[in-house]
Amino acid sequence: EKGLSIERPSKVEEIAGHGIRAELSRGVVLCGNRKLMDAQNVDLSVYQKENFGTEVLVALNGKFVGNIVISDTVKDDAKDAIAAVKKQGIITAMLTGDAQVAKETGIDEVHAKLLPQDKLSELKKIRENHGAVMFVGDGINDAPVLAGADVGAAMGSGADAAIEAADVVFMNSEMKAIPEAVGIAKMTNSISWQNVVFALAIKIIVMIMGLFGFANMWIAVFAD
Repeated sequence: EKGLSIERPSKVEEIAGHGIRAELSRGVVLCGNRKLMDAQNVDLSVYQKENFGTEVLVALNGKFVGNIVISDTVKDDAKDAIAAVKKQGIITAMLTGDAQVAKETGIDEVHAKLLPQDKLSELKKIRENHGAVMFVGDGINDAPVLAGADVGAAMGSGADAAIEAADVVFMNSEMKAIPEAVGIAKMTNSISWQNVVFALAIKIIVMIMGLFGFANMWIAVFAD
């Protein structure tokens, strides 16, 4: 639409947690965050961030030439899903590499601008403060955290690396699946304890009856 000619780079280098370095006929292009620009000594005095979102800065031959701002949209069912999780007595937290987002979804804690390795260290801090952690993610950068959490859950539409590292995979991308899964887990745990208590109670009662001569072998077999 803009009539731009697209050139395939002769060489591309991905710099983890920072961005991409590519070599074109016009020179070396850098695309990434502010950390990448600072590391390459790019002058950003003319850049002012006005929008709220993830910033992608672009430099050509060491000179800042422009930027793109990408804003994530909140899923329609996110607010209701977070509210349902909090009703279950669970503390919610967001670990993200993006700029800090507004807490319109009602999330208790937001830890922003994190590199993949930072997410894992933040997860450990949350575990120390609040106990066992369930982490839900869908990106490649979420794979280490999914593996390091007490329970890792991936969205079915997520990256293969995230799905491989997760303990649980939701078959859809609906946020309501999270409180539903927690509810099923709690109900299953409750039923398991009911079965254990009921079984032990019956055995103890029959054992006492046997000691006093009121239970024979057939009653003991039936109780078992």
